[in-house]
Amino acid sequence: MPVQFKRYCMSRDGKISRRAALSTGAKVATAAVVTGVVGGIAGYLAGTSAQPAREVTRTLTQTVTQPGAGAQTVTQTVTRTQTATVTATAPVGEIKPELSITFASPEWLPGRLTGLIAKDFPAWSKATIGKAVEVKMDLIPWDAIFDRLSTVLAAKSKEPTLLISDSQWLGQFYVGGHIRRLNDIIARDPELQQLLNRFDPSLVYFYMTYPQGNTNNIVGFAHEGDVLLFVYRYDLFSHPTERENFKAQYGYDLPLNYEDWYPAQLDWYQIRDIAKYFTRKAGDELAGKRLEEDFYGIALHMSRAYDAIACPFGSILYSHGEYWWDPETGEVEGWINSPRARQALEFYVSLVPYSPPNALEIWFDEANAVMQAGRVAMIYNWAGFLPSLFDPAASKVYNVIRVVPPPGHKGEDGIFRRYSGIGGQPMCINAYSDYAEEALAFIKFWFQPQNQRKWAEGGGGVCIRDIIQTEWFRNLTPYNRAYADSIAFQVDFWNVPFFFEMLTVVQEEIHAALAGSISPQTALDNMARRHKEIIERENYPAAFEKYGKPAKNVAQLIRQGLPIG
Repeated sequence: MPVQFKRYCMSRDGKISRRAALSTGAKVATAAVVTGVVGGIAGYLAGTSAQPAREVTRTLTQTVTQPGAGAQTVTQTVTRTQTATVTATAPVGEIKPELSITFASPEWLPGRLTGLIAKDFPAWSKATIGKAVEVKMDLIPWDAIFDRLSTVLAAKSKEPTLLISDSQWLGQFYVGGHIRRLNDIIARDPELQQLLNRFDPSLVYFYMTYPQGNTNNIVGFAHEGDVLLFVYRYDLFSHPTERENFKAQYGYDLPLNYEDWYPAQLDWYQIRDIAKYFTRKAGDELAGKRLEEDFYGIALHMSRAYDAIACPFGSILYSHGEYWWDPETGEVEGWINSPRARQALEFYVSLVPYSPPNALEIWFDEANAVMQAGRVAMIYNWAGFLPSLFDPAASKVYNVIRVVPPPGHKGEDGIFRRYSGIGGQPMCINAYSDYAEEALAFIKFWFQPQNQRKWAEGGGGVCIRDIIQTEWFRNLTPYNRAYADSIAFQVDFWNVPFFFEMLTVVQEEIHAALAGSISPQTALDNMARRHKEIIERENYPAAFEKYGKPAKNVAQLIRQGLPIG
C-alpha cells in the first residue's frame, strides 16, 4: 500500500528490510529538494503569510524639509504605526528555542524535507502560542522504525512527541494506548475543525481514524499521500503502425491521451490486451525498429515483499466488486474466496506472461528499472517513486512517457468500478508526551499554505484537497494530475492490530498462485481458512467493540460500486 513511500518494508524472506529513501525509484535528489524548499515561491498562494497580519509599532528616523527655512533640512524622529506580517518563512531576528520536541519519521526524503520546513517553526510557534518550540527530527531507517516505535511506546516513553505511522499500524498503536485520541482537542479548536474538512474523505477514512472512518476516534492527521498510477510509453501508443495493428487485432483504439484513460472507463481487461499486444521477442519489430532484446507489455508489483502484492491485487479485487472480508462481522468465507475474488485473482495471474522474467520479484524499484531501460510498455507504480523516470540521467524514456490514473472494471452486473490501493502515512501524537499542545501547534503550522507549497515543491505528497485540486499543483509535475484525480477512489485493507498476520497470508498464498504452484481458487480458499483462524483467535469483532465500529461497511460499498468516502 505503500508514496510516496508506503509502508515499512519486508524482505522477500519475510524479515524487515530497508526500503531506501533515495533508491532508483526515489523522488528527487536531495539537492533538488533543498532548491525546491528555499527557491521558487511562484505558484500556489505565492506570498501568502504564515498567519494573519498583526500591527506592530516601529520608530522610523526620516530626513524632512522644515517649512519656512528654505532648503534647510533637519532630522526628525517620527513614530508611525505600520501593519507588518510575521511569517514562518521570514522571522524577524533570531529566535532561540525555549523547548524541543522530537518527530520520529522514516529516514527518507519526506522525513528530511519535513525537517527543513520545521526550521521555521520556532518563530511561528513564538508568535502563535507564545513559546519558541524546536522540532528535532529523529530519522529512523525503514528497517527499524516499526520495531523502534513499538518498543519506545510500549515503554511509555514521552518522546518522540510526534511520529509517523503507517495506516496499518494505527490499530496496534491506538488499541495499545500509545497514540493520542485527538477529538477532545479538536472539539475546542475551530481551526482544527476546519482543517479536518480539507482532507479528502478517503484519507480521513483510512489513515486518520480508528476503526476505519470512525471520527469518534481521530488519531492522526494526514502527512504524506500516495497513489498507484499507470505510466505508459506515449511514443509507442501514438505510433501510426502500432495503432493501426492494435485496432485491427482488438477492434478498438489504443488509449492515447489522458482523457482516454480517465475519466473514460478504461477497463483492466483492456490493459491486458495492451500488455499482450506489446509483448515482443528480440528480432520482432516495434514502432518501426527491430528489437535487440525482448520487450514486455506490463510490469506491476508481484513480489512477496511486505505488501507488494496486496496493494495492486487489492486494486483489481475491489474493481471486481469484492473485498477482503466483512469488517463489521469479521466474516471471510464468501468474501475473499467468492466468485468475484476468483475472477480477480485469475486476471492478476493472467498478466504474468506479459511481464518481465523477474515478474514475481517486482516491486517499486524493479518496476521503475524496466521502464527506465526502455523495455516495457506500461508499469503500475507508486507516484512517490516516479520522478526518476523523468530524469534524463537515469531513464532512457524520460521524454516519451505519460502518467495516468489506474483503470477500473465493468462487472457482470453492469457497474463500472474504479478503486485503487491507498498509500501514504499520517502523523500522530504520542499519548505519553507532555507536549500535546506544542504538537498540535506544529500540525497547524504544517498545514499553513506556504509550508504546503514547500512540501509540494520539494516532492512531498500533499493531502489537502483544496491544494491538490488547484491548477498550480496539478501542473507541478508530470504525475500530479493523475495523483489528484486518483485520491478520491483509494481503498485500504486492514488497520486492526493483527493486520500483519493477515497481510502475510495474502502475500504467501497469492504469490504461490502467481507462481503457478496452486490454483487461484485454492489460494483464496487457503486465505479464507487462515484468516478465519486469526480472526477467531483475536475474538474479532467482540474484543474490539469498545473502540466503536467502522463508519461504513467498505465491503458492501464496493459490492455496490459506491464511493467509500
